[in-house]
Amino acid sequence: MPKIFRRLFAGQRRGLQSRGASDTPAEKIDRADTAERIEILARGGFESRASTLETILDEYLDPDTVDPEDRRWVEAEVARAFAAKRADEVTWPLETDFDRLAVAFDALDARGIIALHCAGYTRSDGISDAAEVYHQRRERGRASRGFVFYHGQDVEAVLVDRGLYLAFGAFDERDETMAAIAAEIVAAVEAQGLRTEWDGDVGRRILVHPIRWLKRSPSDDPREG
Repeated sequence: MPKIFRRLFAGQRRGLQSRGASDTPAEKIDRADTAERIEILARGGFESRASTLETILDEYLDPDTVDPEDRRWVEAEVARAFAAKRADEVTWPLETDFDRLAVAFDALDARGIIALHCAGYTRSDGISDAAEVYHQRRERGRASRGFVFYHGQDVEAVLVDRGLYLAFGAFDERDETMAAIAAEIVAAVEAQGLRTEWDGDVGRRILVHPIRWLKRSPSDDPREG
């Protein structure tokens, strides 16, 4: 799974580097903002502790301008955020709303609708990712009728209880096909006990709400889950 903020962070980092790393002294970071980014990555559930540390230090911040004290703070803050997340995970139900959504996505994927979790950071990223999967599968002789995905900005929104928006589309680009695919998505998601809102307009995304975002983080230990 691609890092959900890699494309955004890379752009921010390029902006910092354009000033010239060789003549830029170490700067104090905005700790409040950085802590918020760390919390989003931890609570989003798609990053491990190690990959979050790498993303923050190498993508969100400019590693050439972070002083040693701030680097140690980032390491400690990432450790704290993931320790708190792991402690919370122990109290979660065996099956969460995310698990139910994943079951729905698996069912849709099996029926020829490419279903992607956290596809990039923006809608255009998600469409690009879906197109890439479409061509890969076509080369292997596997047909795909359409797609459904949510992206990194959608994860940010669901973390603050705004619901989860699902983008969808059809590879033949016909409104009738898109409407049919949307109806399949709604049915698959609601079959897992989640509620959706969609008014039948193929130009509008499907909203899953309410949804409590509890996604267990991957382990840094490859021997675990």
